[in-house]
Amino acid sequence: MFNRQIINQLREWSKSPYRKSLVLRGARQVGKTTAVRMFGSEFDCFIELNLEVPAERDIFIDGTDVDSLFNLILLKKGVHARGKRILLFIDEIQHSPQALLSLRYFYEKMPELYVIAAGSLLDVYLKRNRLEIPVGRVEYLWMHPCNFEEYLQAAGQDQVLELLGTIPFPDWAYPVLREKFLEYALVGGMPEVIRVWLATGNIMDVRRILGNLLQTYRDDAVKYAASGDQANVLGHLINTAPTQACKLISFEHFGESDFRSQTVKNAFTLLEQASLLQLLHPYGNAVLPSLPKLSKRPKLLFLDTGFVNLQANIHEQYFTNQGLNSIYKGVAMEHLVGQQLLSKAAGDGFELGTWNRSARNSSAEVDFVIIRGKRMIPIEVKAGKSGTLKSLLLFMEEADHDLAVRIYDGQTNWETLSTPSGKQFHLLNLHLGLCTGLNLYLDAFTER
Repeated sequence: MFNRQIINQLREWSKSPYRKSLVLRGARQVGKTTAVRMFGSEFDCFIELNLEVPAERDIFIDGTDVDSLFNLILLKKGVHARGKRILLFIDEIQHSPQALLSLRYFYEKMPELYVIAAGSLLDVYLKRNRLEIPVGRVEYLWMHPCNFEEYLQAAGQDQVLELLGTIPFPDWAYPVLREKFLEYALVGGMPEVIRVWLATGNIMDVRRILGNLLQTYRDDAVKYAASGDQANVLGHLINTAPTQACKLISFEHFGESDFRSQTVKNAFTLLEQASLLQLLHPYGNAVLPSLPKLSKRPKLLFLDTGFVNLQANIHEQYFTNQGLNSIYKGVAMEHLVGQQLLSKAAGDGFELGTWNRSARNSSAEVDFVIIRGKRMIPIEVKAGKSGTLKSLLLFMEEADHDLAVRIYDGQTNWETLSTPSGKQFHLLNLHLGLCTGLNLYLDAFTER
């Protein structure tokens, strides 16, 4: 086991005087249960219930009488609670509507108790069974695969991890940073994959585990599909979506299939609810306030770059190429950056999106944008050290601020550029391995 950054967010939740019952959301196998167990070690008493187990599910006969319910839990677990700081963890909560209801009453009637709930495919079950989580009585945290900082922690690279918080990052440390980022780019962020890779260094073990996880997601699709036909569509999307990572996709005949647009769209909605992927509908404006254009083709982000590597069969290229630019034509790097930014968005207080503009004689697309305060900041990802910034320049022509970002395989620095009309702006060139620290660099710029 290794520490996850979400544990710090759990600590902040536990310290809040306005704490509510917490629902931890995220895809299967991203480490939700393990993280809560590690956090539970900080309490006088940690009680875990798994509602896949009938005997533990049957405890929740009535979700409203939480005094009796809690006493029954203590009796079943043989726990003496008096004077203790207790964390109650209800795992696989989707299996009990009464347990979902209890979250409200634990919050209202037992505010001294710390309650966390989680569940595989929770959002899918809620939608399919028309269940609801008590509005206003719970709060949420999203858990993602491990980002690069978490990989460094798991790998015992404490010195490199500490240097990530140094601005500017020291020149002498870039070779090690790049080496470790390449390792992370190879295996991705699924906790089990990282654990086995660090123990064996065997890429075939990585591929085997990723394949098994993908099969698990395909097996899950049968459970929440409305019909056998929809299960076939979901299986097809799980197989092919990683190969379309970071592309603007069309629903009609997705992945060289004969499935119609609405059928594919409905299946994608289910996969989003299962947290296996995210569709970023692009903004059409470079100035806030702005809303994503749902009529435009969305950009696809799959759960983890490890699956992108697996389905594209590109693992061997990491051993035969010195540069990142040739690996899957840079798509893997763009996806990996998107994955990093998603993992930091909630904690760092920004929203992730994308931007494109289509005109009769020209079109432009910026890889990502982040909405941070009153700014929509464009981000271009370059797997190598070079590449044009044509779309970013067009974005900055329209933007009402002077700040843009390029994330690339080069050293970090600031430079001043001009748009075609002569408008000057500041460009942060940030190394790929530092993208989880984007907020630190943007803060440092605004404070200088």
